[in-house]
Amino acid sequence: MCREQLVKLPPKIGELTAQGAAVLAISRDHPEVAAKLTRDLALPFPSDVSMEVIRAFRMAGEGMQMADLGYVIIDKHGRIRTRQIDRRFGENVGMVLRALRQAKAPA
Repeated sequence: MCREQLVKLPPKIGELTAQGAAVLAISRDHPEVAAKLTRDLALPFPSDVSMEVIRAFRMAGEGMQMADLGYVIIDKHGRIRTRQIDRRFGENVGMVLRALRQAKAPA
């Protein structure tokens, strides 16, 4: 996971959760590494060493055995509303907020 982007999320968590989002980062890192990030950044970081979840949400890096950086927004019905590769997601929280608002809008 890109710690440089992840450290930018905690100050924005309130804005994201106010829109109804649950925020977590899924990492291919081993559980011990993910647990350390959870403690350091006060964010949930489930480990997905097998990349099962990462692949299911099509967030595996092209030609890489690792996740790409970005975000997936899933609505309350379990439908993927946005999938975005964004290697600067921590700096682009405004775009994530817009995507959350669009996901909540009637279809």
